[in-house]
Amino acid sequence: MAILRAENVVKTYERAGASSVEALRGVTLRVEAGEFVAVTGASGSGKSTLLTVLSGLDLPNAGSIHLDGIDVTQAHEEDLAGLRNRKIGFLFQDFHLVPSLTAWENVAFPAELAGEKTARERARALLERVGLSQRLESFPHQLSGGEKQRVALCRAVINRPALLFADEPTGNLDTRNGQEVVRLLLDLKAESGSTLVLVTHSDALAAQADRVLVMSDGRIL
Repeated sequence: MAILRAENVVKTYERAGASSVEALRGVTLRVEAGEFVAVTGASGSGKSTLLTVLSGLDLPNAGSIHLDGIDVTQAHEEDLAGLRNRKIGFLFQDFHLVPSLTAWENVAFPAELAGEKTARERARALLERVGLSQRLESFPHQLSGGEKQRVALCRAVINRPALLFADEPTGNLDTRNGQEVVRLLLDLKAESGSTLVLVTHSDALAAQADRVLVMSDGRIL
């Protein structure tokens, strides 16, 4: 059963004083529930744009995207924000942690927004699960890159998302920390039953996926 469907998706960016850039050129795909799909391709091929559009962080100029049966391209922004919080987890290359919040506060925040009464307990349990029991009260500037990405991973999965998106999650990490984050990501995906769509330049990481999509010039080859 497809949890994610995209049909003829086009995304164009306007540039001041220059011609527009067509980042996505009629992309069509479907992702089955529970699947792990890796998206690869050269820099500038449209991989990250595809992820932001599929996840509802940005909207396409044309085409449709259905997430768990809901047409996100037709949803109102207020409804879309709630949908993203309930159904989607996103893991960024640059972590995107809130500097003024501690590790456990960063993780608990999406669950608190969703009205989860046990948000704090779940956040602490997840951080302990990834080996950060001694860093619960640490702020992002006090954490290493690997620790920041583990916090970001816990935040991405705390609401047990149906869909988990990851954009180069090991791009800013050394080999050892990158391998550890990947192991934890796949473990937590398996435990939650989430579907994973991941952008990567790593052939080794892509090889672990159920399916690999290769992008070039805004299209899936």
